[in-house]
Amino acid sequence: MNQGKVVIVCGIIGGGKSTLSRELAEALGTGTLYLAEPDEKGGRNPYLADYYADPKRWALTMQVALLSTRYAQHLQAQWHAMNTGHHAVLDSSYWQDTCFARLQLALGLMEQREFRTYATLYHAMTASVLLPTVCLRTLISPETAIRRIESRMEKETGRKCEAAISLDYLRGLDREISHMVSILRGLGVMVLDMPWDEDRDSVDTRRAAVEGLAARILSHQPPDLFLDMHRRAITASATP
Repeated sequence: MNQGKVVIVCGIIGGGKSTLSRELAEALGTGTLYLAEPDEKGGRNPYLADYYADPKRWALTMQVALLSTRYAQHLQAQWHAMNTGHHAVLDSSYWQDTCFARLQLALGLMEQREFRTYATLYHAMTASVLLPTVCLRTLISPETAIRRIESRMEKETGRKCEAAISLDYLRGLDREISHMVSILRGLGVMVLDMPWDEDRDSVDTRRAAVEGLAARILSHQPPDLFLDMHRRAITASATP
């Protein structure tokens, strides 16, 4: 049986990850598993509103909850790829969670001892996590992202808590994602940078880009899984 590919989609809030992830999963063909980001919808992130109301109180609690959810998602994705031969696409990822955690520390919303607790959990989980086959990063300026966040808050009542997101926060998150992606690239993960500043507000305006990404992913020959496991163990201390 052919090995399926595990694709993680990374990018800042308001960067269009969710739409791109869903459409990419469809473009990769029948049997592709799509795993949505654990956001506020349906209680997938039960701490989000609390965090925006009192970030210092809830930063560690929320990040540990999200880390555990994303860890379970990645195990599901790699099992699916290894045992069915089909692909998996994750909106955000176990690795991007470290970007949020590092930013919480940098902003003073998480104490050093709290971050050490988070990092200990992360490294313990990493023992059973394989590298993704592909990391797709949406390239969008924080300025464009904040405009889109404001626009979707007007349309979706469940997004009102995002009013607490600032431009400086998005800039810091963008830097952390760049750091994380550079580490994955150094570990041999195929990284695809996708410029996404342009407004693509319909399926038709996104189709060519999504189909092009799918073609590149399907033609990619990943490294050997056995060597991947060793490389991951050796470099486990690289992040977060």
